[in-house]
Amino acid sequence: MNILVIGAGSIGSTLLRECEHIDRIRRCYVLDHHPEKLERLEDRYPKVVPVEDLDKTLKDTDLVVEAASQEAVKEFGPMALEAGADLMIMSVGALVDEDLRSELYSYDGDIYLPTGALCGIDAVYNASMADVEEVTLETTKPPTSLGLTDIDKRKVLFHGPAEEAVKLYPKNVNVAAILSLASIGFKKTKIKLVCDPDIDRNTHKITLKGAAGTITGISENVPSPDNPRTSYLAALSAAGAIKKICSDVKFI
Repeated sequence: MNILVIGAGSIGSTLLRECEHIDRIRRCYVLDHHPEKLERLEDRYPKVVPVEDLDKTLKDTDLVVEAASQEAVKEFGPMALEAGADLMIMSVGALVDEDLRSELYSYDGDIYLPTGALCGIDAVYNASMADVEEVTLETTKPPTSLGLTDIDKRKVLFHGPAEEAVKLYPKNVNVAAILSLASIGFKKTKIKLVCDPDIDRNTHKITLKGAAGTITGISENVPSPDNPRTSYLAALSAAGAIKKICSDVKFI
């Protein structure tokens, strides 16, 4: 299969590195606004092919991977599915937009949502097939992960529904979006976002209470070496999703 990666940042670069080791991937087309990034990737990875003609590339693409921004989901998501490719979305917060979600879901192609920086999404999804009382997420990050410089003590930045969280912090709470979509929705899932200058990694604690029992999952994620605002696990989750799609044995 051929893939098209939108965005050559920390997630896109990690994904391209791992795709070099997946036999079923023939070409990795890459689209990015920074030509110097594309040149470095093309020199480093034999499968990488910079996009010159997007329409022509889409005709030769099986899977489009958005690894850039919520805006990229809106711009390239419908285009990818319209061209007959499947779509993988990393900026899952874009799907808080009901109109966009409905549009993307209306196509025949498959849409993949990697679990990102969270653990336990499979259990949450399964438990949500029965009655659920509540789903909560507490995310704690150091100031550098949030792009803040004036925080000198632990501070709660937000506490409320995921629907509001993903709009206020679109670059930091994609975890809230994936949790909401896997469980009881953006309006009912509750989010607490905390900034703590005394920690050096992003921590996510999810809790579900329902008919299937109580599920708790905690992940303490090291920041990506390329971008402190991105958890390394989030980048690896994209690569893991690609590997799963290409594998005969699938852990679901």
